[in-house]
Order: sequence, then C-alpha cells, then structure tokens
Amino acid sequence: MATTVTDASRIVTLSGDFSEIVWDLGLGPNLVGVDLGSVYPKEEMRLKPKVGVEYRLLTEPILTLSPTVVIGDVDATPGTVIDQVRAAGVPVVIFPRFAGVTAPGEKIRAVAGVLGVADAGEQLASRVQEEVDTALALVASTRSRPRVAVVYIATQNTILLLGANTVFDGLLEAVGAENVGPPAGADGFVALTPEALIAAAPEVIITAERGFEGVGGLDGFLAIPGVGQTPAGATGSVLVYEDLYLLGLGPRTGALLDQLIHDLHPELG
Repeated sequence: MATTVTDASRIVTLSGDFSEIVWDLGLGPNLVGVDLGSVYPKEEMRLKPKVGVEYRLLTEPILTLSPTVVIGDVDATPGTVIDQVRAAGVPVVIFPRFAGVTAPGEKIRAVAGVLGVADAGEQLASRVQEEVDTALALVASTRSRPRVAVVYIATQNTILLLGANTVFDGLLEAVGAENVGPPAGADGFVALTPEALIAAAPEVIITAERGFEGVGGLDGFLAIPGVGQTPAGATGSVLVYEDLYLLGLGPRTGALLDQLIHDLHPELG
C-alpha cells in the first residue's frame, strides 16, 4: 500500500543521497534529521541532528524529532526500526534502490513527488540529467578503455569489491572503462580476496575517501593484501572520491562522471 504524505514540514532522511536531494529541492529548512552519511552540503549537514547510520538506524532519535515524514530506500535497516516508526503514526516512504546513469533523475523526481514539489523536482532532475549527458558525451573522444576495480573499505576488517547489482552498476562502462568486478567473481559488494583482485588485474582502482583515510592513505591502501600486486597498485593508480559523491547517485552525479572520465582517460587532457 502506498504511503500518503500530507505534511512535509518536518522531514527525516535515512541516507545521504536523499538528504542532498531534499536540500537541492529547496527544502533544507524542513530537514530536521539525517543519517550520519549525510555529508553534503558539509556545514549545513553537520548541524543537523543525526538518527544513526543507514544500516544501523535507531528508533528513538527519529521519533524524538517529531517528523511528519521519513524518507529512505530498501537499504534502510533494521526493518524493526521502520516498523516502529510507522507504528507511531509517522509516514515512512521507502524507495527501491535506484541504479545506473538514469538513477539521479529518477530519484529526484520520486522524492519531489512524495514531498509535493514536483515542479521543482522536474527542474532539478532535468538539470542533473543534462549534466550527466554532457559528461557522457566526452566518452566518444576517448581511446583508452582501462580495467577498473571499485574497492570499498567499510572497516579495516571489512573490505569489499564492487561487482554487479550495486548502485554503481553500469557507470564504469558508461564512462568508457571495463569493470573487472564481475569477471573477478563479484556480485554486489562482496568480500575482497587477494586472489580475486590479483586475477582481475585492474589498471586503476577507485575507492571512497573515508575508508582510504582510515587505513592511512595510499601507503596503507597499497598494503591491503592483493592491492599492491595489481597493475594499479604497482603504479599507484588509485582514485579517491568522497563517499557520497562516489556512491550516492545524487544531484552531483554529472560532476562525478565528468571527473571520472577525465581521471580515467588522460588523453582528454
């Protein structure tokens, strides 16, 4: 049954991409609580009350904020928290996981529709899609097709290799690269094994900033078993991006794709 939202005056978001979208829709003052992954815009999000992280949400911090609507997607867990918030009478909208180069526009339109600002959503989605299309048009001018792996460091003991069936699925191909995750045996985010990464032989490794800094920067990253034994490790070809920017598929996706294309294809200058 569809969730009916009649009041968007007090919004709580359960992941950073939704926080960023709500902000860019002009509803920042209505945003009363966010998850810990909400890092953009940086200073504004730093001041917002936190309700846990998307994968470890807490009921009490959400309800304490007296939200009129809560927004997240299927990654928002545990489900018991979602059930408890709904049982308290708060509308909770859980979207599917959006993936691929059309995801930003689809996500923006979906959020804007729920919050009653469809016109603003259409304007924002159209602008973002235009930025995405402009970036992807650059691929026609590239010659290289680098082999790329996306490695995500959740904790020092949990290091994951990105394969198919993730939000990033299809993006590497779109920017003129070969995603070595699926040939390496990865389906979704799966535990990184040195053997799989070495066999995949990526020429470039992409990773997110928080985990990269957590292991001590480039030296620590290259010390992860298997990383240093790849062509990317041998040449230090590691691209590091802010977590939400890289994996959020939000309003900044066009800028990300433009940066990825230039970073992966030095022939563009």
